[in-house]
Amino acid sequence: MTRLLLLAPLVLAACQMTGAPASDPARMDQAGTCFLYVEAAPDGTFTVVSGVGDGTPAPKAMVTRGLSAAAADALWVKERRIMDLNPECLAIVATDRTQARPASER
Repeated sequence: MTRLLLLAPLVLAACQMTGAPASDPARMDQAGTCFLYVEAAPDGTFTVVSGVGDGTPAPKAMVTRGLSAAAADALWVKERRIMDLNPECLAIVATDRTQARPASER
C-alpha cells in the first residue's frame, strides 16, 4: 500500500497533458476563441465588436456602431454572458469600455 502511495505522484505526472503550454494567452486569431471588445470613436460614441476566431488573422465579427456608453456597456454584458454559455467558445478574450481602443477606420 505504501508503494502505491509513493508511485501515485509519478503516475499523475505522466498523465499530464503535454505540448500545450498553459501560460499561452488566448488570441482572437485562434480557432474557437470568442472575442469581445469596445472601440471609442472621437465623437464620444462606442462600437462593440464580437465574434468567434476561425483561425484567420482577421476573423468575421459582429460590429455595432454609434452606441452611448450605457448602451455599449449593456450590449457588452449581454454578449459576455452568451460567451459563458456558448460551447463554441473554447477560450474568451474580452475587454470592456474602460479598456476601449480608439475606433479603427472602416
